Amino acid sequence: MVNQKNILIVSLICFACVIAFFWLHESDEDKIKKRFDELAEETAKATDEKELAAVIKAKKISELCADSFQVDFPSYSISRKFMRNDISAQILAARARYSAISVNFYDISIDFPEEGIADVTLTGSVEAALTSGESVREIHELRCRLEKIEKDWLFAAIEGVDVLDK
Repeated sequence: MVNQKNILIVSLICFACVIAFFWLHESDEDKIKKRFDELAEETAKATDEKELAAVIKAKKISELCADSFQVDFPSYSISRKFMRNDISAQILAARARYSAISVNFYDISIDFPEEGIADVTLTGSVEAALTSGESVREIHELRCRLEKIEKDWLFAAIEGVDVLDK
């Protein structure tokens, strides 16, 4: 009777440990998807956003990026490399033109071409209101490269993919 009770207790403890391991352990894919959720959350702007909140969000976005961040949007003739310490200022300047911003990411597909590198293909949707009151709605196919640096997945590059010719 005592042996059965001990076996039952040990089995329950082992079962709880297995559940805790899978509950607490995130795969790299889950971590990368969380990065995109963080990016969407920090990019969002409410109409009543204060300047201090904008600065904090810009800093958090820059912290999601690697030391060097490449941006390529051929359809807008944009190709530029940013250093991490310059990203916050660029984000603040871009956000100043808008009174509200909403960003969503869909259809995330992740490939790992080599250890510590993730190539992500997804659809990005932006809805915004310019300070002049004009509305903007854009949907783009995007390719992103993330690098794993000290256990964190950081954005190293983003590229707009031309899907349809105009």
